[in-house]
Amino acid sequence: MKKKIAGILIIVLSIGMLGFWELWGRENLSYRTVAVLKESCEAHTMLTEEMLRPLKIESPPKGAILWDKADEIIGMETKQFVAGEQALHREYFCEPLMRLGKEFDRYVLSIPDTWLISSPVSVKRGDKAFFYLGEEMVCEAPVIHVKDSYGNEVTYKDTERYYPSGKRTEIEVIVSSAQMEKMNRLNKKGNRFTLIYTEEN
Repeated sequence: MKKKIAGILIIVLSIGMLGFWELWGRENLSYRTVAVLKESCEAHTMLTEEMLRPLKIESPPKGAILWDKADEIIGMETKQFVAGEQALHREYFCEPLMRLGKEFDRYVLSIPDTWLISSPVSVKRGDKAFFYLGEEMVCEAPVIHVKDSYGNEVTYKDTERYYPSGKRTEIEVIVSSAQMEKMNRLNKKGNRFTLIYTEEN
């Protein structure tokens, strides 16, 4: 009789433990709460608190941003397209290009095509530009705008940059005060620059 009672108790306890695990334990002990975007974002989108939400997932991928650390990426900018409802990672984000002003020593400098002796027509927002005078590099700067003659951003319908929305007439880059002074000084002396770029996103 004692063996039967013990067997019944073991069965009941096993069922109880299984129910406890499935109803409460799995979610609260095995799951972690990570930060996700409510909707997908394109590259160069500044992150706000309203764009994020918590999501409980089982065994999140290594490096995923936990919800209690989400405030560390608010105000940063996406480096690439980031899908919504997916665990976020720090390498998806960078300091925003548009963080400008005296406090950061970062300013927007307009580079008209008349300043350039040679430049790829495919340069676009988000690239890193390198300005050369002969064989000497005089400045490197992130590109924040590529404008046509109407002031509209030149964009591409494809990733290979075959189909621009317009003809470029002006490039805007972010520079420090020292870089701005150097570029202006050289241009006033009649110098023209060669521009090359790399893709940053």
